[in-house]
Amino acid sequence: MPLRPSMTVRVAPLVTGLFAAAALVWVVRMSVRNRRRAVGGYAGAESPRVTADEGPLDLWEVREPDEVPTDRGRLMPYELGRTPNKRSATQYRRRWSIGSSGGFGSGGIGRTG
Repeated sequence: MPLRPSMTVRVAPLVTGLFAAAALVWVVRMSVRNRRRAVGGYAGAESPRVTADEGPLDLWEVREPDEVPTDRGRLMPYELGRTPNKRSATQYRRRWSIGSSGGFGSGGIGRTG
């Protein structure tokens, strides 16, 4: 005589799945409600500058690191502190060039010329 699983063994995964789906729907609804209540979107988020005629402005600038002082000898990481940087004199954005390698581990042969 073959063994037949009981009714609870057959229904338990279905009930568990329905409970998990209902919990996910509830979490999404609560997060949408909280997002709508927040003033100006997420609290602490930096909002873009807006002009009356043009709308939001997309601002970017090229930055470069300050020179590391070499007159004091060897510097330890804790002596550097935060990495200071400044606005670059040329605002030219460096782009990928043909013949250069991709990211580390991408399998490219690297720069050949």
